Amino acid sequence: MKRSLSVILVLTLLLSMALAACKTAENNGTSEQGLEAADNEFGFQDVPVTDKNGEVVTDKNGEVVTTEVPVEYVTDKNGKTIAKVLDKNGEVVTDKNGREVTVEAEIELTTGKKKTTTKSTKTTKSTQPTKSTTATTKGNEGTTEKEITTVPIDKDKVPTISQARKSKDKKAVTFSSKDQQIVKSMLEVPYLYKANYENADGVPINIAAHAAIWMAEREGLSTTSYASGTIVLDLFKYFGQTVVNFKVQVNDKADNDKLVYNASSDSFSISAFEAKQQDVTIERIEYLGNNNYYLVTAKVKNAGSKNKVYAIIQKNKLDATLGFSIKALKWS
Repeated sequence: MKRSLSVILVLTLLLSMALAACKTAENNGTSEQGLEAADNEFGFQDVPVTDKNGEVVTDKNGEVVTTEVPVEYVTDKNGKTIAKVLDKNGEVVTDKNGREVTVEAEIELTTGKKKTTTKSTKTTKSTQPTKSTTATTKGNEGTTEKEITTVPIDKDKVPTISQARKSKDKKAVTFSSKDQQIVKSMLEVPYLYKANYENADGVPINIAAHAAIWMAEREGLSTTSYASGTIVLDLFKYFGQTVVNFKVQVNDKADNDKLVYNASSDSFSISAFEAKQQDVTIERIEYLGNNNYYLVTAKVKNAGSKNKVYAIIQKNKLDATLGFSIKALKWS
């Protein structure tokens, strides 16, 4: 899909709606009863760009121009899945009348499968990594381009660490020095080495808490209180999946008291950020195919008894400055 400068119009519109929003607290309880949204899924969807008159923008070929926005998938009282558009803080965007802005959901929460829809927009698919810039590791070119192609959700298969290591089809690639530094920083999230996980098993609450603190630090806000949407959406960006029951379980399962969930205000308190712990030195990055998955092999220091890490990462656009998600980890 070709995008034009008209994309700015929809972003401006969304921002203005967010500023005019009358926000209502979703959770008022002081216990788990107030956490109905804890298991909701988050994602990103392409939505049509509209101009200042509310008309859908098309390109020179007459095709609808779209832009990507974060959404929260929820079910209404009839069990239908709807997608609520979120602002940069993870809050639901409302229009000038205070109504929540929604778009047609691309998934069904009850099945986890992508809906079959007919669209007049172009899509592209690729099973090859896009080109890199600076060569600093051995191998073929890796991926650093902004436009990342995807495969349909039912074809998206995240390999396990074991599958990736045994794969005979993986190819050594070169990442730019910038992308290598990003991956290195993500693997150096303080105390991330305390748990292993595979994508299909879900993200352990403990390491998610450390990732949440690190992601919140990147927000650069002068505050100790964070809207729950900010934290939960940041976690979705980091791991590329919803951390199930994070709000419900973090106070009991995290191994530090720096991050606390406050049910009464549906917010998180972060009393202090965490100092760097482990040092990671990337040895090898290998392309795994499918949906821009890579196997990272790295040396580790200052991580207790751990001296090696294998990670499955995905190149995506969930976070503009990171550009990657950590899909699986194995420390040894």
